[in-house]
Amino acid sequence: MLSGADPSQVGARSSEVCAAHDSYQRADYDSAARLLSTLVPRLVGPSDIRCAGYLAAAKLATKVGDAGLAWVCADRALAAAEDTERACLLGAARYQVACALLCRGNTADAQRVVDEAIEEIARHSDNHRTTAVHGSLLLLAAVLAARTESDTGAQQSLRAARALAAGLGRDGNWLWTGFGPTNVAIHELSVAVDLSDTTRARALGDAVDIGGLPSALVGRRSQVHLDLSQTALVDNDDGLAVLHLLEAERLATQAVSRNARALGIVGALLTREQRSRTPGLRALAERAGVG
Repeated sequence: MLSGADPSQVGARSSEVCAAHDSYQRADYDSAARLLSTLVPRLVGPSDIRCAGYLAAAKLATKVGDAGLAWVCADRALAAAEDTERACLLGAARYQVACALLCRGNTADAQRVVDEAIEEIARHSDNHRTTAVHGSLLLLAAVLAARTESDTGAQQSLRAARALAAGLGRDGNWLWTGFGPTNVAIHELSVAVDLSDTTRARALGDAVDIGGLPSALVGRRSQVHLDLSQTALVDNDDGLAVLHLLEAERLATQAVSRNARALGIVGALLTREQRSRTPGLRALAERAGVG
């Protein structure tokens, strides 16, 4: 239950929202879509419940690459968050707005939203939820900096996020952020991948330990292998790229087939397929619906 909600009034709706977030984090995107398809039309009532529901919908739309839907859901989440005046929900909603902008290719606008959100939430990081959202915004800022080839900016944001994670002292899942020391390490890997620094990415991939993540964060675990698959693709090691995709799929069945970025990797591998080097690629592509 979200704090501030009245269990006698919104318990059932809150449970549905939590179930949608849980399905998303477990990388069961089809279940999340089914839940949200019936939940979103009924998102009325307390603003914090509406915000959380639209956050789940925005996450899913971003994951599958539906930029238009991601934008609509993130915008509605922000409107609901503004009604609550709660720093953690405002920060989480602005995070999703930035993700939607990034999905649409508007990196500069996404960076502006994140910078403003970080400045605002830094005044309120006085509990685990706001600290976790603050840290997640810093991690997104690091990724955005890497996308614009600013290693210095990315490392600065990672250092700030690492300090917040150290203050929390453990990996958690406050407001479905999955924020903590391990998540910072995973984003360090993502930043190296976005910077095309494959040497650093391989070293970080060898060092990251996903065992400390909360059990619900299946999708976050598979993300490590998707990043390493991208690294292998850049290094023209197609066999290793396929192996990492298969491991991501083993961890979470829908990690490849419902992920726009993963589908892009599969497509790139198919364009230069050598079946003797990538024996599992064709079957993986068929399962993912890539022809």
